[in-house]
Amino acid sequence: MVRIFRHYVSPVKLVLALADFLVILAAVFFAEWLRYNWIDLSYSLDTSSILTKILFPAFVAPALLGVGGYQSDAIRDIRVFLIRLFIAFITTAIALAALLYLFPSLAFWRSILLLAVLLSGAGVLLVHGVFLVFADQQFLSRRVLILGADQEATDLKLYVEGAKEAGLFIVATIALPNQELVASGARPLKSVGALDRFARANEIELIIIANENHLELPTDALISCRLAGIEIRDRLSFFEQVRGYVELSSVRPEWIIFSDGFKGGNGTEKVLKRVLDITISSAMLILTAPIALLAGVMVALTSRGPVFYSQERVGLDGRLFKVHKFRSMKPNAEKEGQPEWAKTIDPRVTLIGGFLRRTRIDELPQLINVLGGSMSFVGPRPERPFFVDQLKKDISLYRERHSVKPGITGWAQIQYPYGASFEDSRRKLEYDLYYIKNYSVFLDLLIILQTIRVVLFPISAR
Repeated sequence: MVRIFRHYVSPVKLVLALADFLVILAAVFFAEWLRYNWIDLSYSLDTSSILTKILFPAFVAPALLGVGGYQSDAIRDIRVFLIRLFIAFITTAIALAALLYLFPSLAFWRSILLLAVLLSGAGVLLVHGVFLVFADQQFLSRRVLILGADQEATDLKLYVEGAKEAGLFIVATIALPNQELVASGARPLKSVGALDRFARANEIELIIIANENHLELPTDALISCRLAGIEIRDRLSFFEQVRGYVELSSVRPEWIIFSDGFKGGNGTEKVLKRVLDITISSAMLILTAPIALLAGVMVALTSRGPVFYSQERVGLDGRLFKVHKFRSMKPNAEKEGQPEWAKTIDPRVTLIGGFLRRTRIDELPQLINVLGGSMSFVGPRPERPFFVDQLKKDISLYRERHSVKPGITGWAQIQYPYGASFEDSRRKLEYDLYYIKNYSVFLDLLIILQTIRVVLFPISAR
């Protein structure tokens, strides 16, 4: 994995994104060259013209990232990618057309823009098609050995085999001494020294240790592998780097104490985060004002009760604050004031409330919380005190999620469906811990971009 500002990025996704950028950039220059030749004009480039052309891929790249063009489902299925590519290009074309209208001095004809969209779209589809054809080929992947033969090893093997975007190829699964062969196709380790000889002979590049009982590990053989340049990862670090979460079942208290992370951002990053919060929340309040006004009117017309709904939540360092939303449930939705988890099909939700929840419009008033400083735009989802008290007792490290401000969107919110049960809260905490451990302004910007996908494809909203 490639680490960029503390965040782990799949090298496969990074190469795909870079290839897309270069293809789109080349398509822009080719489109201009074609257009000039069609009307018999001499074609030349200057610094201003080159910088203008870079605008197109500079707009498309974040748009494609934002709509989920590099998510696992889009990488694995060309049909899903085609839909998201179309949305990204349409959005970019509209934005650039508006920009060219406002700044007519920019040397970028609209006819060239249209031609660039067609050429770059075809080029990017070709790149992803070629990737799908060769994705299963070993020469594109790192050669992996899984050490262990229990159920955890089986889970690891199934994940790696189903994740082409991870860029990993399993050469073998090796059982530890005296270990029952549960994982399919696992080989027994005949001797301690056999491991490093096998790894060298098969050009292994990465060893993943699936068994948590390190007392059984062939330490001398692993040291020999490490000195030979073979990367070695335990289950915890593998899932953190490849899947973007911290597996709670593998976490020990000393991991937080000694791990490289949990820096909380330096002084500059904290200032930048606050500036980002104020800038984005202010801009969104202005841009979404008509939508918010319409939502308020619809709430008032379709059900009795107040338009806004305020509820106590737990924030930074466990401090309580009032979060604001458009009301999406019927008045007195909780019997006798007893808090209840939201349900997939919740009878308490009003007709318009269901739409507001799916589109996340009900959360627009939380922008006031962000401006006031009780929330950040990006962070763990704020939870109610009743549930927090329960979850802190039953889930290890749950209180650690309150070491940062809660957010409207976050790493857990874009990676995992809406948390509405004990198990959901536990799984989302694994993503929250990854965010807290690897926080950077870069990760915040990445989350903000990818929130577009959650809004456009609200399959996980409740």
